[in-house]
Amino acid sequence: MLQRAVRLMVLWVTLMMVAACALLPTGHSRAPAREEPTPTPIPTPIVPTKPTYRVERGEVVKKLLFTGRIAPVVERELFFRTSGRVRHVFVKRNDFVKAGQVLADLEIDDLERELASAQLELERAQVRLQEAENELANAIKRAQINLEIAKLQLEAVKARDPSPRKMQVEADLQRAELELKQAQEAYNAIASRADAGMLPQAIALQNATLNYQQAKAAYDLAMQDIANHQYEVAIQERQVRLAQLALEELNQGVDPLLKNDVQRAQLAVQKLEAAIADAQIIAPFDGQVLSISLTEGRPVEAFRPVVTVADPTQLEVSADLVSTQLQELAEGMPATVILVSRPGKEIKGTIRRLPYPYGTGGGTKVEEEDKSTRISLEASAAEAGFEMGDLARVTVLLERKENVLWLPPQAVRTFEGRKFVVVQDGEAQRRVDVKVGIEGEDRVEIQEGLTEGQIVIGQ
Repeated sequence: MLQRAVRLMVLWVTLMMVAACALLPTGHSRAPAREEPTPTPIPTPIVPTKPTYRVERGEVVKKLLFTGRIAPVVERELFFRTSGRVRHVFVKRNDFVKAGQVLADLEIDDLERELASAQLELERAQVRLQEAENELANAIKRAQINLEIAKLQLEAVKARDPSPRKMQVEADLQRAELELKQAQEAYNAIASRADAGMLPQAIALQNATLNYQQAKAAYDLAMQDIANHQYEVAIQERQVRLAQLALEELNQGVDPLLKNDVQRAQLAVQKLEAAIADAQIIAPFDGQVLSISLTEGRPVEAFRPVVTVADPTQLEVSADLVSTQLQELAEGMPATVILVSRPGKEIKGTIRRLPYPYGTGGGTKVEEEDKSTRISLEASAAEAGFEMGDLARVTVLLERKENVLWLPPQAVRTFEGRKFVVVQDGEAQRRVDVKVGIEGEDRVEIQEGLTEGQIVIGQ
């Protein structure tokens, strides 16, 4: 630039001299030649002096600074899950709402009528099932009683066991046989006599014969009773088994078709209730309506946030950070917060949550997704004097080192990934590769390549 100015000045002087010669009168001789004018010297270019820095030893701190706003800890954007036309809007901005309160709904008159019909069908199915269950309960009670009676009857039959009489009738029969044999022998001794039939031996034989016949009949009857008793026991045992089977069948429950009718009616009701819930916006918790963009009669799209509800009693700092910032942070790191409205007051805080995948933020449901970074504050709103929406500056200490070599960032140069400095050695300058550590806002740690006290030329 300076050389161009000099050339323009020389050209201007030359033109002035030519113009002066052209003004001399014609036919007159020129004036005697004068001495040549001294040429204007070309200024020496000014070489700017580059700053120099001394390699110092001290503390290097790396911080991350970003801006956020005071926001509720619990905040949710709400939306309809189906498209339609708005029927009712029950709240307005800044209204306080309760959990479960319907904030707005779409035109769902047809669905509500279908739901009422489905609920009636469900009630009928439930009544039929209840009646069947009541009848079943009574039948089970009767079956239990029948089973108990059958068991008692079995015990009664077993108690009438005639087996103990067997020994008695056997003994009576053996005694009668012996007496008959003795009477027969006595009679045989006198049988040849003409008056044998009139003798006592004949009468004794007749009595012994009758006694034997009676004993034999008693024995036969006893054996029949024993056989009959076994049959009676077997029959009564089967009666008990039949009573048990009847009870087991009843314990299987009512007709499965009745239960299916109830389940089918319940599914129909649940389906309609879900469709109605998709057409409603319901407060998920107690809080305040921060914003609402709904007008009755206007159409609205599904899943487009139209209402924001928050709990204003719990506040913290919310900030939207880029990935390079998030990579340096971790949940639980301490932070310092300064309100823009109160620049002289610091508030201690902690990084409570980072968005996924850098932290635990990000819900499993669409309405729970939150990509903001959240910093909890140790002081309450009343103590620190902040309100929802206030702007805040956040400082997070990432790393601190003491008694290390450092230079200002402008002293370190980078070329194709290589970091180096220009060191002043007397009148000479030379490049030196360096290895840097943490890089703060005003200081860069020098790990290798330099020693304390060396002079480095800045850029």
